[in-house]
Amino acid sequence: MNTQRQQNTRDIFLLLTRSGSFFSRVIHTATKEEYTHVSIGVFNSYEFYSFARRHTRLPLPAGFVKERLDSGLLAKSTTAPCALYRLTVPEKSYRSISRRIKKMLRKQRAFHYSILGTFFCFFGKSYRRENKYFCSQFVAETLENSGAVKLERLPELYHPVDLMSIPQLELCFKGTLGELRENRLAVAGN
Repeated sequence: MNTQRQQNTRDIFLLLTRSGSFFSRVIHTATKEEYTHVSIGVFNSYEFYSFARRHTRLPLPAGFVKERLDSGLLAKSTTAPCALYRLTVPEKSYRSISRRIKKMLRKQRAFHYSILGTFFCFFGKSYRRENKYFCSQFVAETLENSGAVKLERLPELYHPVDLMSIPQLELCFKGTLGELRENRLAVAGN
């Protein structure tokens, strides 16, 4: 029975961070929350997807991006606090999430960061525009639309830390991005 369950499920990962960038510091100051950004990992343990800056040194333009532990802002933010969570999802949900990410990657420039959505979320108000997301809205919507989780409120009302309350999440790592990268290298080397 347990083998059957394992064959019909897959793991995805949520990476919560607070990079220390200007925008991250503003969000942290306003919310006092431990983490200000969330990404979803599907294909391997180094790549995550989210809505964030497109270029390491410039906060704008921002949109749908692939983030890697070994390059870009995540690699530069070695002392940034982070938490990595595993979520075991049905195979059908995993395929749905994978398809969505692949489709969005093909049309990556059509997606933009929702600055207004972030602002409205801070005040607990719903605000949506087509092809515009902020990080936690994107992750929450992706999880719910795939059937992986049932949310208690609209995706655009989720802060990154709110996603940590998903009951099925399993904490895999908590520390800094530098420690996570080293930990991942050690695991990959074994």
